[in-house]
Amino acid sequence: MDMEVLKRIFSPGKFDFFKKKDESFLGIDIGSSSVKIVQLKKKNEQAILETYGELSVGPYAGVETGQASHIVEDKAIEMLKDLTKEAGAKAQKAAVAVPLRSSFVTVIRLPVSPERNLDEAINFEARRYIPVPMSEVVFDWWVLPKEFEDEEAQTFAKEEGKSPVEQKIGQPGTEVLITAVHKDIIEKHKKVVAGAGLEAVLFEIEIFSGVRSVLGSEIAPVLVIDLGASTTKMTVVDHGIARFAYSLDRGSQDITIALAHSLNISFSRAEEMKREIGFSSRPEYKEAAAVIEPLLDLIFMEARRTIADYRRRRNRVIDHVILTGGGALLNGVVDFAVNKIGIETVLADPFSKVEHPSFLRPVLKEAGPSFSNVLGLALRGLK
Repeated sequence: MDMEVLKRIFSPGKFDFFKKKDESFLGIDIGSSSVKIVQLKKKNEQAILETYGELSVGPYAGVETGQASHIVEDKAIEMLKDLTKEAGAKAQKAAVAVPLRSSFVTVIRLPVSPERNLDEAINFEARRYIPVPMSEVVFDWWVLPKEFEDEEAQTFAKEEGKSPVEQKIGQPGTEVLITAVHKDIIEKHKKVVAGAGLEAVLFEIEIFSGVRSVLGSEIAPVLVIDLGASTTKMTVVDHGIARFAYSLDRGSQDITIALAHSLNISFSRAEEMKREIGFSSRPEYKEAAAVIEPLLDLIFMEARRTIADYRRRRNRVIDHVILTGGGALLNGVVDFAVNKIGIETVLADPFSKVEHPSFLRPVLKEAGPSFSNVLGLALRGLK
């Protein structure tokens, strides 16, 4: 695999305002229910964890802790200042996450011949897919290499005198990953980061950051499920490349709200119950489990459909599932996912990619899934 292609795909060039490398670098993820940071430094080509932290949006937005909310610019600045101070973060340059819901990511196929201008063709075709005027977004694209096709398809195609794409997909052309981000989202994030006395030198769509932090050298397709507070993101990664991603308007906050309504308790008490017992099979928690199960069932049935659809369209079998996001910390969620999806499912362990004190290992492994995106941002900054 061409590493330059991987670098470009994982970090969209037009969102990269990187100027000069510092010894330390900060990842910032401003989510709907919390803000997270991770600070790394590079030493002898190894990423070393310096500090990390998280603050709930709730107290700054006037809502309950754990509740997703829109936070105004001044409060976001205050929150980021408080978080960097509490965590003891000293880095000035930062990579900032761009939410998938504010972005557009897809793979398109172009019947492009060598005589045609690829750049012109892609820009023209992208207008058919991107649902807003091109003047309102930052747009970028990358041609996907033919190495995505498996060896068997390549061999058979060669024997037939056809290209791997023609043999496997049944139609000639060039596959292109296209991404777009609303310009106003980038500007809003830049203002918040600048207001906190930091410099946003790199922006990246959150799914690319998450993939970087949770995957190794996998070639087989993998489904990464990010269980956020207000949304669940599903990303199919094949040969290390994010090929397909979308969001569901369902998240872990829905579980808290359902528990509060069904058990006639406050949101804060429901949030505590969710964190303390999760999805338990114990008899005394039967009532809570009955509330949680339909919500998890909806998410993981959607995951099954995604896996089946990818196999049908690409003739590639998704090897396993990786769970990330705060919702992945719910007790019992991995076993439930295995039963519903029917394939190996594991929790993300992003902190395993960086050096850290051994005594912190249990804490970092437990908290890891919720820090996948922000750790991936910091790793990108070091590069």
